[in-house]
Amino acid sequence: MEGIGKTVKDRVNSLSVDSKDKSFITVNSNNSLTVEKKIESLLEEEKITPEGVAKMISEMLDDKKSETYFILLVKEHGATKMLGIAHYVKDVAKEKMIRNKALYFMAILKNQGLKTKFKKEENEK
Repeated sequence: MEGIGKTVKDRVNSLSVDSKDKSFITVNSNNSLTVEKKIESLLEEEKITPEGVAKMISEMLDDKKSETYFILLVKEHGATKMLGIAHYVKDVAKEKMIRNKALYFMAILKNQGLKTKFKKEENEK
C-alpha cells in the first residue's frame, strides 16, 4: 500500500509553480484533465481496488475494524472523494485535538449529504 501513497506524493510534490510539467490544469490551461481525474487514472493504472483504498483509509483514520464499512463507502462514493476526506481528517487531526478521527470522518460525510447507511442484502443475513 505504500507504493500508491509514495507515487501520489511524488507526483503531487512534482507539481509546483516552477514545474516544467504542464500536464495539470491551471486557470489559463486548455487541459481538461482535473486533479480528481488524474488520481482516478493513477488508481486504475496501479490497479488499486476499493479494498486497497479502504485499507488506506482505515490506516489513516486509525480504525482498522471498520475496513469493511470503508469498502462500502468507497464503492458508493468513489475512491477519490473518500481519500480526499480521509486526508483532510488526518491533516486536521495533526493540528487540532480530535479524539476519534473515524467519527469526525463520518460527520463530514453526513454534513456533505453522502449516504452513510447501507442495508444488508437478503443473502448476507
